[in-house]
Amino acid sequence: MRHGPVQAPLPRTPDWHYHRRVTLVVIGLGANLGDPERQLRQAVKTLRLRLGWLEVSSLYRSEAVGPVQPDFLNAAALVKWPSALEDLLALTQDLERQLGRKPSPRWGPRHVDLDILWAEGRAARSPELVVPHPELSKRAFALLPLLELCPNAEVPDGGPSYRAFLPDVRSQRIERYATNEWWEEA
Repeated sequence: MRHGPVQAPLPRTPDWHYHRRVTLVVIGLGANLGDPERQLRQAVKTLRLRLGWLEVSSLYRSEAVGPVQPDFLNAAALVKWPSALEDLLALTQDLERQLGRKPSPRWGPRHVDLDILWAEGRAARSPELVVPHPELSKRAFALLPLLELCPNAEVPDGGPSYRAFLPDVRSQRIERYATNEWWEEA
């Protein structure tokens, strides 16, 4: 015998399964060649056209990791994704190509770089994709925009809050370059 109120089943509209499986995902954006701010602005606007709703972090300037190269501009976009993370990877890689990204060495300079940093409550590990991004907790240019958008973000499967990693990145050179409205300008 059941006790307490009986909950009515969710209405089964044609898109009912879509709304149940949407995941909040943070995509990191970076560029340090050409006109990085313009390229990142175009990336955000294209993501918005393709995905609809999104929120965008402030824009940060950070020292490049790897070989000597210009500083990067970095930000992150919070999106709602209804499908497999590998499908989002394909979308971001297609967008990178459209915006002029060419093959380059690991940690080399980029016209545009889009990385899936984190997905709420989800993890993925395949030869093509690792989520959360394996360097997320070690890189201020990824961690600060993530926490700006999702202050309570945690490592999936019961891991710590990403805030716990902030002391580890304090020595990295990074500065807020523009507020979160930067991508709407021009």
